[in-house]
Amino acid sequence: MRKCSAAFYIALGLLISGFVSLWTTVASTGTCDCSPENLNLLKDKCNNTEGVSDLGCYIKYITSGLNAICEWKGNVSTSYTLYTKQRKCSCVAVHQKDKIWTSNYFLVVLNWNMTAHVIGTSKDQPSCTYKNFSGIPSMMTMCGPHSKITYKRSSGYLTVWVEWGNDSNYIKNFLVKYREFNTTRWKEQQSENSKECVLLNLTPSLPYELQTQCVPIKDCAQCPLSKVIMVPPELTDAPSIQLEIQDHMQNLSISPGQRKVVVKWEYANSEAVDNYNVTVRKVSGESSNRDSFITENSSLTLILSYSAYNISIRALNSAGSSPVSSIAIEQMDEWRDSFGPFTVNITSNSSFSLSWSSSVSSVCYSVEWWAKGQIPAFRRFYRKQTHKEKTEKTKSSTITFHSPLINFQPYTRYYFFLHVRPYKDTCNMKNVNDSETTYGLAQTYFTEGSPISAPGNVSILNITQHSSVITWSPVSEEDLRGFLLGYYIYLTEDNNETSFEVDPSVNSFELQNLESNSAYRVQLSAFTAAGEGERSDSKHFVTNLPDFTALNSIIAAVVVGIIILLLAVHFSFRLLHRAKKLLWPSIPNPENSNAVQKIEIAYELGILEPLNRQRLEESEGCDSSTVCVVGSKREASPLSSPPTTLLLSEDEDSPSIPEEITPPDIPTQVPTREPVITNLNKTDSILSASLDEEVTTFESKDPGETVSNTTELDFIRTSQPAVVFMSDYTTMEIFQQVTMTGIQGPSIQAVKPGLVAVHPGQDYVRQSYFLQEIVKESPGAFNSIDVLNSEITVL
Repeated sequence: MRKCSAAFYIALGLLISGFVSLWTTVASTGTCDCSPENLNLLKDKCNNTEGVSDLGCYIKYITSGLNAICEWKGNVSTSYTLYTKQRKCSCVAVHQKDKIWTSNYFLVVLNWNMTAHVIGTSKDQPSCTYKNFSGIPSMMTMCGPHSKITYKRSSGYLTVWVEWGNDSNYIKNFLVKYREFNTTRWKEQQSENSKECVLLNLTPSLPYELQTQCVPIKDCAQCPLSKVIMVPPELTDAPSIQLEIQDHMQNLSISPGQRKVVVKWEYANSEAVDNYNVTVRKVSGESSNRDSFITENSSLTLILSYSAYNISIRALNSAGSSPVSSIAIEQMDEWRDSFGPFTVNITSNSSFSLSWSSSVSSVCYSVEWWAKGQIPAFRRFYRKQTHKEKTEKTKSSTITFHSPLINFQPYTRYYFFLHVRPYKDTCNMKNVNDSETTYGLAQTYFTEGSPISAPGNVSILNITQHSSVITWSPVSEEDLRGFLLGYYIYLTEDNNETSFEVDPSVNSFELQNLESNSAYRVQLSAFTAAGEGERSDSKHFVTNLPDFTALNSIIAAVVVGIIILLLAVHFSFRLLHRAKKLLWPSIPNPENSNAVQKIEIAYELGILEPLNRQRLEESEGCDSSTVCVVGSKREASPLSSPPTTLLLSEDEDSPSIPEEITPPDIPTQVPTREPVITNLNKTDSILSASLDEEVTTFESKDPGETVSNTTELDFIRTSQPAVVFMSDYTTMEIFQQVTMTGIQGPSIQAVKPGLVAVHPGQDYVRQSYFLQEIVKESPGAFNSIDVLNSEITVL
């Protein structure tokens, strides 16, 4: 039974080969002689194997079942003959494509060994070519390569879809080998089924190379690799779009009712882009036979009507597409003179009628309507002029639409577009580009109402003596609830109201012939066909005062001139005063000096006032031409000097002769004093301390009464020369001479022998500072000294 089956299959294979040979190019060396002697002779004769390479035979799954096929690479100019032998020998026709020689399918027995012999002969070469192949058909079953492959990249993923043709029923899984472009290391990923495989963690910006092959199993013993497939980078960015729009008013070459739209775009990684997909659709949703365009350029020119459109662009390559970038073209709802006569009447909340000029030759129309914030609705219709309309020569065409899907609302403004199309057979939009022209635009209400709000931002500007300007912003369309017919302006003065009607196209008005210096109140309102709306809040203003007369102008000029003159005099005196200080500085006043400021004013007056001559006569040695400096009684110390009396001569011409005053035998009455402790740390310590005591009066005026505690030391002649007044600054000179006397005393010299005498001619501030330094450097030298505390009296 098995032998019969084998013979049957061989016969069937030869029969099929015969049929196939009828339509394929058969290369043969001559008659098909499969005898062993002939094959051995050919093998010995054709010992050259260079004309045949990569010879292989395998079993393929085809519709009729398992069939064998052999392939090899050879020369185009060579004629080849294929002998197959499986118990019996047979010749198989072969054909060539792209230097690949392939045999026709032939039947084999799976478990029997099969041998294939290829003989090649050429007129150019004297020797022939020989090569053979041997194998068991059950081990030669081949699945793949794939018959079709598609892939897509997205977010770092690469999805591969594979179709295996007749092998799809035998392949359970397949492998995908991939690598980055221009690298050598391959990676592998096995699929979970026979159709799809997902590659993860790919770099989006890099291209990849991949190959596929099935996973070998019993039914697919051989799984050859497919050719290398290049996968481009992933397109991750969306194109950037720009629009340039022109209409008939801007470019006369454009037909009225149409717009020229130039769409331009850019893509960052344009090298990875194969082409671009541009989609243009109406916002109303009306479809077109062609609304998508594939282009390799980066711009597209469109001729569109005045409807609203959406344009979307995406970049494409074999790995997928980029994100979509969209841009909207708004409908042109502004009136154009090029529009034809077109009116709309909403007859109910679900019906409306259209009227337009019958001179239009088109028969295909499209009407769109919408309210603000709504998606437009549309209706296509065919309208051919009737014979009656032609004979009566009617000037307009009318059509009424009714649909339960239409729902018009009161107090809402609706916009209508009427488009004409140049088609005759059907009114469907065949091409979105240059397919229709806008004929007319109309606006209407189902029911109008009065405005529910007043004009806003009312302002009063440019107020003069007899006029002012009012400005305002219009009422919004939602609050207007009808077609604006104008504005009312109410002007009130002293409860007398006057109204003005203003056109709807203006937003300002000038009030004239007003009274000067008068208060006014203004209100505004808008009105439609349904009536007047709300009034605005009152705005108050006062006109300017009357203009100045000539006399008032002169008076004002005089007042201003006087003010300017006074200011000039004031600033001139200040400048002169500063110049005087700068050019003629004032002589310093000794009374304001820091050296003398500690002398009490009362003591200064006491020093300068003449003492009572009778009291001076009681003290011997003091006459009217001298000044007695009386020292208070102190306890003597080894370092102290006796009190002295300085005689200051009033005669400036008399020589300064020192004169000693001898104390009398019977001393005069001298007031008893208590010792005064002087603070030498203060400024001008020596003189200030001596002047802090005032001359006290005698306690007893009785001549017979003597004052106790009086000694010979109370009055001692001075050994210093008399002081001569050299200038009007008498007090300063007295201060200087007294200072010199105190400095040159024996007690001071004993303590500070290195001190240098201060001359009267030196600056008194320097002298005061010099005395302060003495006190600071040797405060202990005066601790046990009876400092001369004198009282100076000018006679």
